Amino acid sequence: MAKHSLNSLLSITLFVVCLFLAWKSLSTANFFFDRIYEFHALDEQIKRFAPQNRNKTNFEITSSAEHHRIFAEIVSSINSSGDGLSEISYYSPDGEKIDAFLTNDEITHLKDVSQLVVSSEQLILILISLLILFYGFCYFYKVQKSRYFWKPVSTILSFSTMVLTLILGAGIIMVLGPRNVFHILHKLLFSGKGQWFFYYQESLMTTLLPESLFGTIAVMLVTAAFIYWTVINFVIQKILK
Repeated sequence: MAKHSLNSLLSITLFVVCLFLAWKSLSTANFFFDRIYEFHALDEQIKRFAPQNRNKTNFEITSSAEHHRIFAEIVSSINSSGDGLSEISYYSPDGEKIDAFLTNDEITHLKDVSQLVVSSEQLILILISLLILFYGFCYFYKVQKSRYFWKPVSTILSFSTMVLTLILGAGIIMVLGPRNVFHILHKLLFSGKGQWFFYYQESLMTTLLPESLFGTIAVMLVTAAFIYWTVINFVIQKILK
């Protein structure tokens, strides 16, 4: 029982680390926003909802290249402790500045998101250190003692268990509803930290980045994390078996 619990703990810890690796790698590639942009038909959404905004005007006349630039700047700011959020503006096709893209409440929320990312990075570094110490100890114990301190489960069993866990998680999300899960997570993470939900009529951020887009990004993160986890787990299996 203790062995199974340890295996589960190690597997989950490694997957959490892989989620952060996925965030880092995908954010470097701006989450392939050009593909997401087309997949969610964001140009049509902007043309439909931007004119309804009560605070910002003429966002509907901006180009798709401008939308890509704004998204890239938001991602960069989130990964940089929120620096530069207030400077993000949108421009007309002829290069004339129209307005600041974000409202004060949106800037506050994105700074909260950035703080969560920074705090997570510190936690991940601790987890990576602990995993390296544990697996390193297991390796040297095997070399020095010619026997196992801890032996990983088979690759097939480990892989199958993780796949089933992800399927179960996806099933729970589908039962609860992706939108409800999105709101539950925001309430848990940002409760008491200011506004986190914004309507189209008051937010260009919501117009450019609808909830469905974050669902796609979540799938990308889990998929990338699973690939990282599979590769790293395979290497660990080879070293320690």
